[in-house]
Amino acid sequence: MRKQTHVTFLISNFLLLFCIFSQDLYAKTLHFIAYGDTRGDIKVIGKPQVKHNTIAMAIRSMDPDFILFSGDMVYYNEFEKFLEVITNNYTGDTTIPLYPAIGNHELMFSEKVDELVKEVLRKMGIADKPEEESDSLPSGPSDDSTLEKVWKKLLEEINSLVESRIKTRSREVLCEEIRDKLPPSSSSYLKEVLKGTAEDQSWYSFIRKANGLEIKFLILNSSLPDDEEQFQWFLNELQQFSGPKIILEHYPPYSLGIHGCADLMDKESRASRFRDRYVRFFNDSANNVLLIINGHEHNYQRICRTHTTGNVQLPVYIISGGGGAPLAGMGECNTSQIPFDGFQCVEFITAYHFVDIIVRTNNNNKVILQGKVFGLRYDLAKGLPDDSAFERQFVKERLELIDDFTLHWQK
Repeated sequence: MRKQTHVTFLISNFLLLFCIFSQDLYAKTLHFIAYGDTRGDIKVIGKPQVKHNTIAMAIRSMDPDFILFSGDMVYYNEFEKFLEVITNNYTGDTTIPLYPAIGNHELMFSEKVDELVKEVLRKMGIADKPEEESDSLPSGPSDDSTLEKVWKKLLEEINSLVESRIKTRSREVLCEEIRDKLPPSSSSYLKEVLKGTAEDQSWYSFIRKANGLEIKFLILNSSLPDDEEQFQWFLNELQQFSGPKIILEHYPPYSLGIHGCADLMDKESRASRFRDRYVRFFNDSANNVLLIINGHEHNYQRICRTHTTGNVQLPVYIISGGGGAPLAGMGECNTSQIPFDGFQCVEFITAYHFVDIIVRTNNNNKVILQGKVFGLRYDLAKGLPDDSAFERQFVKERLELIDDFTLHWQK
């Protein structure tokens, strides 16, 4: 009897120690997920974001501490469709905070843009044509050349929006379209990070701890490359916080995708201007930037430099734009002409996906960041799945580990 009591006592103590150790191990980690580009194709404007919802269900099952969203949540004016997915999956009894960066598709606005989008839909046969065509828009048969002209007008109108209007609209998206429309019990985290920001500010920061070590997250608006207020705020954040940093913004400074060809080879584009102003600070080792997360390209890319020893050199750039928007492959230009500043794209994968990141620290303030990318690859030549097929395919148990990487930082 004594022996049985002794064994029971040992088992109880073992379980107690295991629980304490597990809690201590959990306290040493920070777990978050990054993804973006959830807007659908223009052909399905106004319909539910089925692919995004399916991906969000898988993300929710991973139980992260929070989510970084790299932008392009909607196409045009569908914010309620994005919020429907968020409230269905990330709010409730336990809220999973989602911190968004502003993408370019959120900023398609103005009466003229509104009319041009409708005209594109009419030319595609998705919407009925009005009785009288506008004299300012191409008329005639809806062939490829006519549609191309309307698209060109739409892009010209969007690109002509002055930065002051983009700045105002960005704040409106962040506050009025997201923060204020989330359930009050589930929006406190956004209210907290935005409470000290200016009336027209769409960039912000927050700090999370891993085993007591503070890590700062900087969320920038890359659609405002020339905004001096954001730039000075960013420089001040670098100066005031000397620890490790992770940056989230939409336009990728480096990319082998279609936007790498279209934007990064055009020195006047917003993406190039943002790159030319900010990346020298991202890449300066004195600023302790570990990771820069982007979207915009509808694929996954990991971009980095390596030491002569073969070890990865910080920072690392991740493009995560596989959240539901139609996937895209490599650009068709001479990609060797895209400015890369000595960085190389070591992974390029056409996949719907999300990036699962765990940050661990030890008592010597060494940071180990482990990233695993889960998703499903698709061959563009064979076509992409429709919504119903995607719901069957993108299930947590069926997801592939399409990439993994580990980063080290020492204070």
